[in-house]
Amino acid sequence: MVENIMEKHRIRVKIPVVFATDENYLFLICVVISSMAESANIGTFYQIYVLVSPDFIDVNHLLDKVQRKYSNINIKKIYIDERKFQNVKIHNVHITKTTFYRLVLCNLIEEDKCIYLDGDIVVNEDLSELYQIDLGKNYLAGCRDIWIDLLSKEDRENRKEITRIYSLDQYVNAGVLLFNLKQIKADGVDKALIDGLQKDYLFEDQDILNVCCYGKIVRLPAKWNLFAVFVGQIYRMKEAGIDKDTLEAYYNRSGIIHYATLACRPWTRKNCWLNEEWWRIAKIWENEWAYKDIQSRVCKDEYKNTWDYYVNLCSKYKGIVILGFTKYSQQLCEWVKKLKTEQEIIFCDNDTEKQKQCYGNISIIGLKEVLEWKKNKGEVLFLIASQKKTQEIRRLLIEEGIREQDIDYYRWKDAEYYQFLDEHSYLCELRDIYKKEGLDWNELKSLKLEEMHKRIKDSNVYQEWLDRYYLDNWLLKE
Repeated sequence: MVENIMEKHRIRVKIPVVFATDENYLFLICVVISSMAESANIGTFYQIYVLVSPDFIDVNHLLDKVQRKYSNINIKKIYIDERKFQNVKIHNVHITKTTFYRLVLCNLIEEDKCIYLDGDIVVNEDLSELYQIDLGKNYLAGCRDIWIDLLSKEDRENRKEITRIYSLDQYVNAGVLLFNLKQIKADGVDKALIDGLQKDYLFEDQDILNVCCYGKIVRLPAKWNLFAVFVGQIYRMKEAGIDKDTLEAYYNRSGIIHYATLACRPWTRKNCWLNEEWWRIAKIWENEWAYKDIQSRVCKDEYKNTWDYYVNLCSKYKGIVILGFTKYSQQLCEWVKKLKTEQEIIFCDNDTEKQKQCYGNISIIGLKEVLEWKKNKGEVLFLIASQKKTQEIRRLLIEEGIREQDIDYYRWKDAEYYQFLDEHSYLCELRDIYKKEGLDWNELKSLKLEEMHKRIKDSNVYQEWLDRYYLDNWLLKE
């Protein structure tokens, strides 16, 4: 069948591309494949291998649907004997056993070389240039892992000690790799990779690959693995001494975009750097349940990150209990007070030392006193301000008979939240800040971003906002 398709479409280059997935990542893999097929040159054909467990189910026949949609791809599932992976050591919460499947590639496909791609990427360029890179006698090619360059000297030494790698200058990220399968097999490195499954490395299979292939790794141009999180932090790369070619690749943003940072992935947040690229491709499958589920969940979470959500929430109650007396909860209290509603606000904290304090005319009391106070108040909202003990506090409240629908928590926007903001979201974020501060947004909403930037910098709230909203991480950064 593949040969007939190739002849029909006059294929000039056939590129083997390998993925590994389970049901949880299936839709993400389909988005990657769609991005490859959509950006391929005429004459490029992708032979796609998807490594899966024996009990894998193609949920809603997604892979079949992708296959039918594109004539420049062929998808083949390869079922993996999982016995080799029973005792692998996993440290990172987003990692599953499937990521280790790439270590046994030599025994799974016939091709001499192949491209391996993670599921958290988008391909926006034909992959022929990448595939045709000459590996010589080297085992693999990958892009420099920029996180290594941002480590302190002490952390770099620790990483070298853990991996037993003499130098980290050749260390590559495993999200995009070009494998020289023929050379790996010829030199017996395939056996070393399997032996590596028994080792305990902090970065799992990525460390195994870098250790076993050390000295035989080709560095790819940075465009083949652009970490989306750094597109908005080029200034950090400059400070770390990253080379000009890499910086240029991040300015151009072509090749492959890698959403490797958990806190700003498109399927968890829309308002981060380059996330719109993922959603543009994913929208091809907007009628699929998987797309609708992610879309609904992300939109709901993003609404809960707006002040409008809390305004509407607070308006339904006669009293508000803010749980946890911290600088965050005090700021939250100030924002709620600016709503100028009739609700009574109290703090709840079981720390007896904090109960001796007072915040203006607002009480700080223990949970037992709060429950007594609630009896005379009627409808009360329990708003958890603690950022670390949210679930523990929620369970405690439910055990005390508080209804789940009367419990919520405030998601404090920390430095990291603002650090990942795409500049297209700056105006929305500024509008949210103005609402929190009880200020009139109408006088600024027609200004351009540069004008608003100057207006805020020249205002009497500038220094206060600089610390509260981490302005150096987004609005005022280079």
